[in-house]
Amino acid sequence: MRYFATCAICALATAPAVAQEAFDLDTITVIANQTATALERSGSTVEVLPADEVQAAPRVRLGDFLTFQPGISSSANGPLGTTSTVRIRGLGGAYVPVLIDGIDVTDPASSGGGFDFGGLTNAGLGRIEVLKGSQSARFGLNAVGGVINIESLRPTEDGVHGFAEVEAGRYDFQRGVLGLTARTDRTDLAFSFSRTESDGFSASAAGTEADGFEATQANLYLRHQLTDIFAAGLSALYIDSRAEFDEFGGDGPAPFDEFNTRETTGIRAFAELTTGPVDHELALIWFETDRTSFSNGVASPFKGERKRAEYRGSYASGGIWALNFGGDYTEEGDLSQTIDIVGVQGELLLAPTDTLDLAFSLRNDDHSEFSSELSSRAALAWRIQDDLILRASASDGFRAPTLVQLDPFFGDPTFQPETSTSYELGLEKRFGTGGFVRATLFQTEIDNQIFFDGASTRCPSGFGCFETGDFEAKGIELSAEMSINAFLTLTGAYTYTDAEENGAAAARVPEHDVALGLGARITPRLDAQVMLQHVAGVTPSPFAPPINKVKDYTLFHVNAAYDVTDRVQAFLRVENLFDEDYETAGGFNTPGRAAYVGLRASF
Repeated sequence: MRYFATCAICALATAPAVAQEAFDLDTITVIANQTATALERSGSTVEVLPADEVQAAPRVRLGDFLTFQPGISSSANGPLGTTSTVRIRGLGGAYVPVLIDGIDVTDPASSGGGFDFGGLTNAGLGRIEVLKGSQSARFGLNAVGGVINIESLRPTEDGVHGFAEVEAGRYDFQRGVLGLTARTDRTDLAFSFSRTESDGFSASAAGTEADGFEATQANLYLRHQLTDIFAAGLSALYIDSRAEFDEFGGDGPAPFDEFNTRETTGIRAFAELTTGPVDHELALIWFETDRTSFSNGVASPFKGERKRAEYRGSYASGGIWALNFGGDYTEEGDLSQTIDIVGVQGELLLAPTDTLDLAFSLRNDDHSEFSSELSSRAALAWRIQDDLILRASASDGFRAPTLVQLDPFFGDPTFQPETSTSYELGLEKRFGTGGFVRATLFQTEIDNQIFFDGASTRCPSGFGCFETGDFEAKGIELSAEMSINAFLTLTGAYTYTDAEENGAAAARVPEHDVALGLGARITPRLDAQVMLQHVAGVTPSPFAPPINKVKDYTLFHVNAAYDVTDRVQAFLRVENLFDEDYETAGGFNTPGRAAYVGLRASF
């Protein structure tokens, strides 16, 4: 399995038509540029995880699985369901938009405006792309650290097919998944439904009471080609969950058990039209998250809503250039205020030679609360030799204050958008056996970064306020994959990150992050893999208790799959094999050794 199928380095674009026979053009990226791009022709750093690898993820929480990729780390405030943040090159939540089937699922009513990976597993999900570096010229505000694009289940063959999966393991974890797909020459249809329950363990490192989690999730995808030039479709998601937690490192005994309820709904309707050399796509999107936090016997409601209309167009000259363009309107709000944003963008893709691809992107966002912001990106991919690619990019971006940060109770209505610059330079060497070695240098700087200062008394909250400062992160990503023989595959990734906030080490960001994997085809029916993760140089959160276990740690994970028949597969996962005692967020527990077994059947 290829846990490190990366298109290393630097944001670039696809070039229009000139194909390179020396490269495998089957793998594409759909988010690096506005139009689908062969990885070999893209300068963007894109980690592409195929659907089969996502479905066989060796870790329960999807965000933890993503940390096997270079430059990606995560931290969590306890077991499955508690708050979890995925970071790209030191930047988390608020700087990493998350899309599921084209729906932005970041929470407009959260303090940072990001996505909480705490309860998201791989159930019903498919292909994932992680785009790194500042992408405001492509995605607008907030896309400073990168973008995570997730697809739900998709049909892979004609006819009607399905699968069912059951899994159980430690912490009384139980999960069932049902998926159905249908494909004809004109229609793609997929539906998945899952139910997850877990008793969990104490979120608080000082507690003993287990914090449980339960969630129901459904995803729908439909695309129908009505005529040769016109197609329409719909994607939808629904998540209903309840998660227990421990606030500020406490352990809430009854009757004041702390828990969150969350109901998330998203719908995206789209239409695609081809008129001569121009392709058009129009989409209407609605997203709502309704959550309530119960703490110390008090219920605090949070509700966020996002409505969005977007148009994308693409003109292919049939020669050495292509032009992408578009515009969008977004309205989002919480229980107290609403903002709207109008964006227009353009992207020029050039292929001046058959070995060089260039991309130039420009976008303007007009925010109802601020003056307009202009974002730009320039990138290249140069195939120096048939097996050697140089990538480079420079981009700027911005992030607008969230609704909570503009609220005078916690923040400041005079806050202005953060601005950032991002640079990448990378080299990729490929081998005839399908292996590769990649190296990427990166740097990101943010001016006027908004952060929460628990010691600030400027606002009336009584327990801290949002303030502004500066952020800088620089480092290197290394990744490789090679086949030792016909039965063994070795993968590896190392990331060094030097991240600072206001001159001090950024909290919860590993300085050194290593992931190694050894995959084995033991028999024609039995596959197994051993993964090692080593994390070092993490600075605890300023909110962590003085006595915490944020330290260097090493984890081993084992997973195996056995084909009982051609349609039934048994699988085993063991996380944290040697029961390492560690914390990613000071004062909050992490899973000990945990084994899970399951069956997956297709029909």
